[in-house]
Amino acid sequence: MSLQIRKLQSLISQNGLFADGDWVESKDQDPNGEVRLIQLADIGTGEFVDKSNRFMTMDKAKLLRCTFLEPGDILIARMPDPIGRACIFPGSNKPCVTVVDVCIMRPLSSDVDSRWLMHTINSKKFNNHILNFVTGTTRQRISRGNLAKLEIPLPPLPEQKRIAAILDKADSLRRKNQQAIQLADKFLRAVFLDMFGDPVTNPKGWDVKELDYCLIFLTSGARGWAKHYSGSGDKFIRIQNVSKNKLLLNDLAYVNAPDGAEANRTKTQIGDVLLSITADLGRAAVVIEEIAGSYINQHLALLRVKQNKLNPRYLAAYLSSEAGVTQFKAKNKSAVKAGLNFTDIRTLNILLPPIELQNKYEELYKKVTFSINYKQESLQFSESLFKSLSQKAFSGEL
Repeated sequence: MSLQIRKLQSLISQNGLFADGDWVESKDQDPNGEVRLIQLADIGTGEFVDKSNRFMTMDKAKLLRCTFLEPGDILIARMPDPIGRACIFPGSNKPCVTVVDVCIMRPLSSDVDSRWLMHTINSKKFNNHILNFVTGTTRQRISRGNLAKLEIPLPPLPEQKRIAAILDKADSLRRKNQQAIQLADKFLRAVFLDMFGDPVTNPKGWDVKELDYCLIFLTSGARGWAKHYSGSGDKFIRIQNVSKNKLLLNDLAYVNAPDGAEANRTKTQIGDVLLSITADLGRAAVVIEEIAGSYINQHLALLRVKQNKLNPRYLAAYLSSEAGVTQFKAKNKSAVKAGLNFTDIRTLNILLPPIELQNKYEELYKKVTFSINYKQESLQFSESLFKSLSQKAFSGEL
């Protein structure tokens, strides 16, 4: 089927709109205003994120001649990340305008389905076209003028609707899996608070001890391991692999570990707790069987504890909680570069509930994590499915 090739701006009807948002400075804003100011952060890829909380008065919006949004408008981010991401504005209970780095598309055309157009703009093929027109080095952006020139193959309207319906279903599956994972993470935090109380205020009156009371071994990773990097070999855990009470294993590095005491010192065992000691302080996770025997870099500390007193999983959750993070910030003495030393770690105050209760938390954690891992696999499948369908749709193969 031969398709019309149309420039993006030509898809807008005479009564439609293709315009930038408005230049609204801080002095023009008012937290008590009745008009919401939509930000770049609200624009997701195919999703209105609804993240910001900026407002202005109606009088100011009229004075600045702001363009008011309508439900169904396509909002295109002209700045990262990624440049050119688009979503449908769902509407709001308040009048809304948007900032100048968001382009507003309102086709109002009998030839164009807005959801199909949004998916097209978000497709990899179209995004590659956008990157060819990006300007700037430190603050990259695409101008509305350059957006207007971009060309799109235009299928008949029924075909647009068919493609949009298929991609909407695939995208819905992907987002449901994302939401399930987020809910499971929230559930784990709620379980911790229910079992142990708020660790900041200690309403259940648990014993408080310095962490050193429960430590068997404490070390940090060695410097200079870059020369040992390899495409395969021993797993090497870096700070980006340690999140709050969980490991992120999708970006592991590998090394050919040298022989000797230095390597043995930083070799992990099942149940070790890894703690970030530079940059974002207070991320902690437990070494599981899958990565036991791996090595760590210099931005991580390795804590090995007396497990008859302190459950590693409970410790990781505690260190990742507000109680742990607050202490880390207080102990961080550098105003320039965040960092913790061994004394800082040893003198951390921790709550010590009965070990039986700590172990029960670990059992619940494992059950929920099993469910999360299943959802992660489902998410990976649904993301791959969406990408595949999107590529086929905009290659005329769907």
